[in-house]
Amino acid sequence: MSADESPPTMKPATRRAGLTARLLWLGLGPALLLVLLLGGLLYKDIHDSLYGGFVRLLDGQADHLEARLEVGPDGLWRYAPGRGNDEFSQIFSGWYWVVVGQGQTLYSRSLWDGALQAEPARDARALLRDTDPRGRPLLGIERDIRIGDVPARLRVYGPASGVTDDLERIGRTLWLGLACLLVGVVVTVVVQVRVGLRPVERLKQRLEKLHSQPDAGGGDGGGEVADWLGTGYGPELDPLAGEIDALLLRNARMLARSRSHAADLSHALKTPLARLGLEAGRQPRMDSALVIEQVRSINGLIERHLARAAPPAEAAAPRRDAVSVRETAERLVALIRHSRPEKRLSWQMDIPDELAWLGDASDLEEMLGNLLDNAGKWAAAKVRVSARHAPEAARGNARASLFIDIADDGPGLPPERLEEALRRGRRFDESTPGSGLGLSIAADIAHTWGGDLQLRASAELGGLAARLRLPA
Repeated sequence: MSADESPPTMKPATRRAGLTARLLWLGLGPALLLVLLLGGLLYKDIHDSLYGGFVRLLDGQADHLEARLEVGPDGLWRYAPGRGNDEFSQIFSGWYWVVVGQGQTLYSRSLWDGALQAEPARDARALLRDTDPRGRPLLGIERDIRIGDVPARLRVYGPASGVTDDLERIGRTLWLGLACLLVGVVVTVVVQVRVGLRPVERLKQRLEKLHSQPDAGGGDGGGEVADWLGTGYGPELDPLAGEIDALLLRNARMLARSRSHAADLSHALKTPLARLGLEAGRQPRMDSALVIEQVRSINGLIERHLARAAPPAEAAAPRRDAVSVRETAERLVALIRHSRPEKRLSWQMDIPDELAWLGDASDLEEMLGNLLDNAGKWAAAKVRVSARHAPEAARGNARASLFIDIADDGPGLPPERLEEALRRGRRFDESTPGSGLGLSIAADIAHTWGGDLQLRASAELGGLAARLRLPA
């Protein structure tokens, strides 16, 4: 996507629900289904219990009636009631019975001169449904009996309101209770979601604040992670915040590194350009071999700094060649002598001819060039350069390292400023030409090769001593 293209917008049809909506649906959906299922099961159980109890009551009444039905002397059926009046003796009480068989039909006294339907309807529970003479709904059962030796059919009815009214009242209480339970669940889930997502909201607000402050954490890439999102979002979100902080820190450092590479490149180009300018001022025509050599050096510097500025996945592997340390140092010293003819310095070389470093020649040239240029700038009369291979016993590493020591007899630096001198752009004397990048560039390049640069006071010359350590 080009720089002038805007990011694609999400179509409304494909837009997914937010985290809050999804959590609410996941919490309320199962709760609603569970309440409906629980309510249906409870209602069915209460329904079956009420109707079952009523059927048992009717069965008991049928047993009582069957025991009191007999055949009279005239061959007709009759009902012998017990002492007192029962519900079947009270007119239109809602409790009725009917006996049908062999051309005879016998009714309870409670029907008075009324009658019931000849063939009552049956519901799914095999209960009889009918209405009494006053139009009230009835529920009944039917069974086969024998009166004497004569088969007959007995039907017993009771008022349906005794079941339906109780079922309606209990059902109303049940559904009202379940509705209150559902409302409580809804309120609980909403509060849980709001409280549970509060850390996410804080994280979002912090990200928006960082978005409005693009330089958060320090423009030099050295800000602490805690300066950005930090912690305090809970054990679930703290790792995410840490990953985001690490990403922000990496981006800030990449930006700072890109800026420093640009400054390093400009500083590195000064040496070949100074040599070209020096030679052009000394003679009207320059040697083509010298020009080609410096142009190649410039091209190499540009390519190397571009490779260093590239992302880690795109950066090429560092080039490794056997580079002569003495030849590189002598060539750089000759250039410094030409660039500073007014300073008649004594350059003492203690570098074996066979000493070589397995690495990139341009990197070694830039590191030594910056260190030698710094020493030549501040030395009063003498600069000593020595190099050797030695094992790193103190570091617990059996592999040998290359140590290059450069000392001068200049004013040196106080001990408390030695570490500060390696900071990028740090200068202690503004009257002296320079950018303050030479020592930091040398330290950065050494670090990329797994080495380092140390500064200390020179015990022999009295000025500054720099020790460059590189893997051999």
